[in-house]
Amino acid sequence: MKKVVSLLEILRCYAEAYVQASQTLNLISAVIAEHEKSNTDVRSDAGLLGRLRWHALELSKHCGQLPMTEKAVRKLITYLNKPEIMASWTQPILALQSSIAEIQNRLTDELSLSFFFKLSQERKTYFDEPFKDWVDILKRFPDTIGDIEEMNKCFALCRYTAAMYHAMQIAEGGAIELGDYIGVTDPRKGWGPTEKKLHQIIADGHSKLPTTLAGKFEFLEQMNREIDSMVLAWRHKLDHAANHLAIVPNAVFTPDIAEHIMKAVRVFMIRLKEGLP
Repeated sequence: MKKVVSLLEILRCYAEAYVQASQTLNLISAVIAEHEKSNTDVRSDAGLLGRLRWHALELSKHCGQLPMTEKAVRKLITYLNKPEIMASWTQPILALQSSIAEIQNRLTDELSLSFFFKLSQERKTYFDEPFKDWVDILKRFPDTIGDIEEMNKCFALCRYTAAMYHAMQIAEGGAIELGDYIGVTDPRKGWGPTEKKLHQIIADGHSKLPTTLAGKFEFLEQMNREIDSMVLAWRHKLDHAANHLAIVPNAVFTPDIAEHIMKAVRVFMIRLKEGLP
């Protein structure tokens, strides 16, 4: 899953930058043509050449996966950085316009070879800011960083089952730590043993609370409720296979169900952070 998300980030389409660059190059090319009408040397227009260089440099920042476009942009930048090259041109207006046209053609050709998708605005934050609302949890449970990032990015990309896999990894890690705290002795640590032990502690009541958990009964009651809330959120979707959380085969996660489970896991981890030593 990490390979998929990383590749999508690498191929990220800077659509706005490409459109603006193409429009700007058209305008600059038209201004260059005005020098021909007025019979003036375009090479003496430092302001125009400076703007052209600046826009070429800006476009180059977004050409990491467009090698031919980047090559054409770099060639133009080289010309603009070396007055001695431009001084040797017999037709400077034609040379500049040809360079601009080459960039536009390469950009069009390379973009036509790629498949682009549009990420909806309401999902953009999940992809661009995967740790939003999770920073405090990360400080207490740093090992969850990978699954938190993948969960939110998979959700943004409508890969709901994958998002749920990572959500379960987060919850499982929290359950193991909670289990260690409340004295789970089952060597197969995981969601199942922790849930069972916690239910037993709450059922036994205050009078039988181990001394190691003195003063923590209210916290444990809260955790018991949060666990019940999560189980309710993912009912019929997840199973406690071999004491661990597992997605039921052929389970279908709608966006609402996936988001509800993610929020339930987040609340569970917040409660853990607040109550564990």
